[in-house]
Amino acid sequence: MKILVTGASGFIGSHMAEGLANDGHEVVGCARAGCEFAGVEPRAVNLLDYGAVQSLLSSVRPDAVVHCAGCANVSKSVEDPVGDFQGNVTATQNLLFSLNGLGLNSTRVLFLSSAGVYGNPDTLPITEEAKLAPLSPYALHKGMAELTCRFMANNHGMDVRVARIFSAYGPGLRKQLFWDMFKKARDLGRLPMWGTGRETRDYIYINDLVAALKLVLFDEGSASKVFNVANGVEVSIAEAARCFTSAMGIDESLIEFNGADREGDPINWRADVTRLEGLGYAPTVSIEDGVARYVDWALKECEGK
Repeated sequence: MKILVTGASGFIGSHMAEGLANDGHEVVGCARAGCEFAGVEPRAVNLLDYGAVQSLLSSVRPDAVVHCAGCANVSKSVEDPVGDFQGNVTATQNLLFSLNGLGLNSTRVLFLSSAGVYGNPDTLPITEEAKLAPLSPYALHKGMAELTCRFMANNHGMDVRVARIFSAYGPGLRKQLFWDMFKKARDLGRLPMWGTGRETRDYIYINDLVAALKLVLFDEGSASKVFNVANGVEVSIAEAARCFTSAMGIDESLIEFNGADREGDPINWRADVTRLEGLGYAPTVSIEDGVARYVDWALKECEGK
């Protein structure tokens, strides 16, 4: 298949583009400043420019699009909600409406959303039918982009699949919990952290994430469905932090929770992954092994810096 991957220079997009290329697909990687990966044709395109998006799609005419591009920072979305809206909603609308306008309605689209759309769920595990209750502009805008996906599916017959990704991590991720802890351990010699440590997340390592996304993308019976993408395992932030200190070889007494909530952050997450498991998904990397791999990458990445 000829597959366009947007956001191909980002954390998930880069891994997805390389994984698809390694599988033998013809992959075009789209990013604002371009991208460079073996077997991936790079295109530098600003998705906020509707004309540029039309030109890209008219040239590539992909069989499928994996839409990884978008803003993905809760704190920044609070500071700059307009920019986050453009990065998540406008970019998605430009992509989908351009496909429709060019008569490329048969192009399969996989939109990467976020578990953030659920906010603080009423019950765990969270099913795909749970109500959406976003706590941040980022989560709000992901939900709005999902509505655009549903609109195009319902009104224009497009196959737009939605993957609600929970807490993804792995080599290449230079933000969020483990990167933040790595920088603090290196620069401060201690780990001051938000919250109580009892907050929970459902972590998924990048290799498992890519495998899950491929299952959703290529399944012939999943047209325009929504999928939770996670492992269905609830891990406390305190436990994740202990995995990190163990991998770093430092004492867990360095962890200091401040007991304060951070705006936009949910409290507890565990996904119901029955629908994803129905496609054949099974995790291969535990939280302990995944964090150890991440720490190994981070140490090498920052060696000599």
